[in-house]
Amino acid sequence: MKSLVRSQAARRRAAAAAVASVGAGILGTQSAEAGIVTINIAAAGSNGVNITGVNAGVAAGGSKYIGDFPTTGGGSVYVYNKFSFMTGVYGFGGFTFATGATRATPVDFAAGTLIDATAGGGAFRDTSFSCFKYRSTVSPNFGPNSFLGFKDRLGRYGYIETTWNSTSEQFQFFSAAYESVAGVGIMTPGAASVPEIDPSGLASTMSLVMGSVAMLEQRRRNRSAVAVTAAGAA
Repeated sequence: MKSLVRSQAARRRAAAAAVASVGAGILGTQSAEAGIVTINIAAAGSNGVNITGVNAGVAAGGSKYIGDFPTTGGGSVYVYNKFSFMTGVYGFGGFTFATGATRATPVDFAAGTLIDATAGGGAFRDTSFSCFKYRSTVSPNFGPNSFLGFKDRLGRYGYIETTWNSTSEQFQFFSAAYESVAGVGIMTPGAASVPEIDPSGLASTMSLVMGSVAMLEQRRRNRSAVAVTAAGAA
């Protein structure tokens, strides 16, 4: 009997290991397929500008210019701190943020939100629409796990993790990334957690594998749709 139990346990471990191996292979493919590129906000753009810290490290009345953001050809970004009645960030030269229809109305994307052509009900605009404050117009607060959505001149979508306090008029950037394939949306971090492994190691691993397969299929469809649209426009 003990031998039989040990044999069954061994078979379960072997099955779990096999499923985990498949899952790892799929996850590795998904990682390569995703094409998500992290932006170093401590040395952003071709001129290596640091935009960390309170108000991106800009003194009151000052500004920063980040050229070639997120890469060469992507456009430019300006950061202002009470400079010429503006506080916040806006794009220039083909770099645009998802905003509302009036000044100082950046779209606040929550964690686990897709940033794509729909722009969360807004539109992609440059200039001061994406500032947190423009003259007397002030954006609502951006709390933890808030993201600005952008589209660069090359058509790539991305995000900048940020907070904004309308009372103290302080903002801060924490991270940023973009999708390397033009026209394909990007998901802000925090969409879902990895499921815990159950005692047998099978159910949760299979759940992870199936979820990864579904994600890959959705990305494949998105890319195919982008390719078809591009071909039709040619």
